[in-house]
Formats: sequence, C-alpha cells, structure tokens
Amino acid sequence: MITPMTPDGRVAYATLERMVDLFATQGLDGLYLTGSTGQWPLLSGEERRRILECAAGAAAGRLPIMAHVGATTTAETVALAEHAAGAGAAAVSAVAPSYYGYSPDVVFSYYTELGRATPLPLFAYHLSTVNSVRLPPADFVARLLEVPNIAGMKITDVDLYLFGLIKAHGGDRLRLFSGADEVLCHAVLSGAIGAIGTFYNLWGVECQRARRAMVAGGVAASTAFTRRFQAAISRSMRTGSVWSFLRKAMIRKHGIDIGMPRPPLGSQDRPWSDEDVESILQSMEP
Repeated sequence: MITPMTPDGRVAYATLERMVDLFATQGLDGLYLTGSTGQWPLLSGEERRRILECAAGAAAGRLPIMAHVGATTTAETVALAEHAAGAGAAAVSAVAPSYYGYSPDVVFSYYTELGRATPLPLFAYHLSTVNSVRLPPADFVARLLEVPNIAGMKITDVDLYLFGLIKAHGGDRLRLFSGADEVLCHAVLSGAIGAIGTFYNLWGVECQRARRAMVAGGVAASTAFTRRFQAAISRSMRTGSVWSFLRKAMIRKHGIDIGMPRPPLGSQDRPWSDEDVESILQSMEP
C-alpha cells in the first residue's frame, strides 16, 4: 500500500482511510503496510504506528493487514512488532538489516529476536536491490526455519529460480509471497501463494483476476494480461518519474490523490500529461 502524503509532506490519514475502504470494497485479499512503497525509511516510528492503527480502524475486519516492521535498529523493529500485535495486524514482516553489509549470523539473530517479540506470524522480506542472500538456498531456509513464529517470506526478486529453490527447501512450512509486480503470474509456477506489490494500488482487481486465472490453469488469459501489465510498468518506470505517474493515475482511475512521497523520494519526478497517463490506463484494458 502506498502511504499517501499531504502537500507539506505529512501523512494524509484521511486519504489513507479512503484507500483502505477502496481496497476492501474491491475485495482485495489484504494490505501490506509501510513497506518500500509505503516509504518506511522516510517515516518515524510514531508515524508507522499511527498508520497501522488508522488502516486497521478503516478496514474494520474486512481484510487482513500485514505490517512491515523492519527498521534500522533491532530495538525499533521489536518495538514496532510489539505494537502491531495489539493494533490489529494479522502478521508482521521485516526486511533484513541493511547498509552495513551484515553477516548471516547477524541477520538471523535479528530475525530471532523479532520472532520472539511477537505472537504474530512473521514473514521475512527479501528485497534483492537492498539485501542479498549470501547463503546457499538450502542453508538459508534451514536457518530461517529456526526463527520463532516464522511463517514465510515476501521475496521481491525477478530471479524465480531462487524463489523456486526456497520453496523447494521450505515446502509447506514457508508461505511465499511474490513481491516483484513484473512476475506476478510467473511466480505461481515457483510456489507463490500470493503477491504483494506497488502497482496493485492502481490495478489491484485486474491483477487479482489474472493471478487467479493462472492458479486455475488459465495460462492464455494470464499471458495476455502479463504482456499488457509488463508494458505498462515499463512505460511508467523508464521515465524515472513513477511516483508522479502513480499520483495522476490514482486520481484518474480511483479519484484519490495520494500526493507525492516525502523528499528526497520523487523530488525530481517530472509531471505527466493527462494524455500519457490515460494512454497507459487504456493499454491495460483487455
């Protein structure tokens, strides 16, 4: 879920409530809060807590919430997880600690402390552009399965060979979500039970339909959708102005102004014309 912002860079809680209501009304399967798309590195701990409380209140039990609680320190990650357990989250997720190039021992110590701190199901978050799996998949999975309350992973990586190996070694003990929008349908073949991604804010219903078709064996329909979807993602991202695209597209498609992200994120985005945004939106029509 995108974290909406006001023009002066504050979290737009009223807009957040509208977005949650939209996704619940659409019949989507759940929300993933304050992940990369949700701008977690740019938010304070207090803002992240309030975002979860606001979303849980707006959802009113209509769809489950997975709260991303990863932070730059173990203490803050644990504190966010403890809050999530009492604030309406159904599960928690956390990206591995980054920046310093931590060893596998440090990473799994971090996850172990997190797992002990919450009764909620825990989903490790592998983000290929930030974290690297520096262990053979069999060893990685063996260590992950030792983490208290571990339930699965969110794997944001177009390398579906790695995805498949993690599934093969984890079996039914790990529930895996695909985090790379571009391989939404492909990931079904690698064992994904669901998908969490940025462009589902805009095309959630369409992506849900395509993924369900793939699960049911409708390869032709899923392939046709994937071609349109990948082209739309590419057209919006290759400009380097994906945030301004998402803002204008959400206004045109859903009537919701999500604002621009907190600088420096999106600060150099160029504006999109109505015609170019409409062209991409129309390209997603079957």
